[in-house]
Amino acid sequence: MSLAFSHLAIEGMETERRRVSRELHDIVLPLVRQEQVSDIIRTICMELMPPDFSKLSLKDTLNDLCTRFSARTLIKCVCFIDEQLNFNKFSAENQLHLYRIIQEAFTNIEKHSQASQASLVARSSSENILICISDDGAGFQNNSSNHQNVKKKIHGSRLESLGMMSMRQRAAIIRAKLDFISESGNGLMVRIELPPPPR
Repeated sequence: MSLAFSHLAIEGMETERRRVSRELHDIVLPLVRQEQVSDIIRTICMELMPPDFSKLSLKDTLNDLCTRFSARTLIKCVCFIDEQLNFNKFSAENQLHLYRIIQEAFTNIEKHSQASQASLVARSSSENILICISDDGAGFQNNSSNHQNVKKKIHGSRLESLGMMSMRQRAAIIRAKLDFISESGNGLMVRIELPPPPR
């Protein structure tokens, strides 16, 4: 799949997210009378709309993502972002791609992992930026005949969801290496290796 096509697909996806968020907020929300349902709709609207990186830092946005994830799911979430890590030199578009990759990783934990703990760790070096989103859940189930726990990187297999494919598209756009590393019964790690921004 070409990068040009990926750009168009992701752009269309973001446009649709904004449209759905506006319609939920402007049309559906005023019709809802139950406070609990209203809160759920507001949360969905917030998740769909992109953060404004002209006003918010990606660091603060990711910390907030972890806090909201933990409050919503009751899954304990630890967030550690290297103090020296500076995302401000990345374009707002690339920061959004990175945010959406991490957001989708947490969505997958919430929907599929059956985890009790999760973590987001981001570190920087002179060579790259490494971001890992991990959980202690079920991981990908191993279908091999010997039933051993085998570490696997999931790519192009029937285990890969549409969300994962979208994550790969975004990773390709920002020139990041993206791996899904699983050990059956011992959780999943989403590993993002990103080149540093131009100086």
